[in-house]
Amino acid sequence: MNGPADDPRRTMDAGAMPVAYDARNEFEAQCVRSVLEDAGIRSVTLPTGQGVFGFPLRAGTAGVPVRVLPEDHSSALQVIAEARWVGRSIDWDEIDVGDVPPEVARMLGRGRSERVLARAMMAVAWIALSVVLLSFVVSLVRAFAR
Repeated sequence: MNGPADDPRRTMDAGAMPVAYDARNEFEAQCVRSVLEDAGIRSVTLPTGQGVFGFPLRAGTAGVPVRVLPEDHSSALQVIAEARWVGRSIDWDEIDVGDVPPEVARMLGRGRSERVLARAMMAVAWIALSVVLLSFVVSLVRAFAR
């Protein structure tokens, strides 16, 4: 390409770079970066901690922005739009991926029952916590009423 973006001496200031895509999580951001890289467009994402902790460490950021050089911004938007169109144009019902192995089917089925059990336990925990807090508030009201 031999353009200004290919100059290794050029520094990429992520704060000054426009956002080409606002991903929901770091995995999606890395997938978008891969698509952009395949098209010859350099991009950056700043680590948010979502991959490790499951939530962003920076306040006020719900997504993971994928940033590109200003001169590549319109090309990046076009590449992303084309990739989304290609992804949506695939009829996954027509693609034969084979049978689900029995051990995978067991794991998928077990996950559903485990989620139901976890939700039930969470509901019981909320009820117990509510009862404890309510009894604490009632005892405070009685203490101040005397």
